[in-house]
Amino acid sequence: MNRSDAAKILGLSENAQPAEVRRRFRSRIRTEHPDVDGNDGTAARVLIDAYRLLMEPSPGPDDERTGTEVPHPTDRTRRRDAVPGPLPEAVNVERLEGDTVAIGLPPDEAFRLICDAAHDVGEITYLDRSVPIIEVLCRFVGEPATSLVITVQGRATHTEAFCTVESIEARAAPPVDAVVDLLEDALAGRFRP
Repeated sequence: MNRSDAAKILGLSENAQPAEVRRRFRSRIRTEHPDVDGNDGTAARVLIDAYRLLMEPSPGPDDERTGTEVPHPTDRTRRRDAVPGPLPEAVNVERLEGDTVAIGLPPDEAFRLICDAAHDVGEITYLDRSVPIIEVLCRFVGEPATSLVITVQGRATHTEAFCTVESIEARAAPPVDAVVDLLEDALAGRFRP
């Protein structure tokens, strides 16, 4: 797909402004999304590809040495190239404070590990990779339903997962240490035989 094809798919001119591209994409995706009409998602994928292509900067000037176009890397293209690989076989997971767990991985890999381990602790109810933050609804015998919110912060040598625990009922939440113990055990358990 080239820029001309992408513009035609969205019903725009090739030189449409980003705000116009965004408006048209949002309008079209509302009707083509598989959650709306139960289709297989092919039309939505085509719209998304067209939108991504039109939102990236136009190709740069010709390279003086080779005569080929020099693409301008964007955040989107860098992210596609930086897909994390499989997790290592052993990772250091340790408690720093009562509500903080240190994970010996870069932030993106640590977040992926936390998402995986969170399924052992409860049900993921909210996830935002851009922040990164994850909320897990936990249910323990004899305790109220509890919200565990985990925010992730990268450090030079590790990633820290900061945890907050709140009851979503009219009773007091279980102790933070006990809930974080479960998360820490689930994280470390990913690397035990």
